[in-house]
Amino acid sequence: MLFSEIAVWTLAITVNVVALLFFAEYYETTKLTMLLQAILTTPFPYWAIILLSGTGTFLSIRFADELMDVVHHRDRNFFHRHAFKHEILIIVFFVVVLIGYYELIVSLGIENDF
Repeated sequence: MLFSEIAVWTLAITVNVVALLFFAEYYETTKLTMLLQAILTTPFPYWAIILLSGTGTFLSIRFADELMDVVHHRDRNFFHRHAFKHEILIIVFFVVVLIGYYELIVSLGIENDF
């Protein structure tokens, strides 16, 4: 699971860097691709969207996708020892991500465009 996510993120970053360097005009074809170009070319504060997405992806591997990686019930020792902390962490992260996404979307002016 971890290696596939790393491969997907690497591929996405590579494709977007190549596209920005050599085919930037393709980002100007739709509102969605213009938004992506704005996010990719404006480090502060819009790279926070990418960081939030990456953090969520890799946290989900550790916490939410654990069931897919275990063979026996006893292999879920981490979850059994930290179940309450696990739930609190997921709730706090979810709330922080929602607030962060909302603030970033408001700053991009998306709700007025669509």
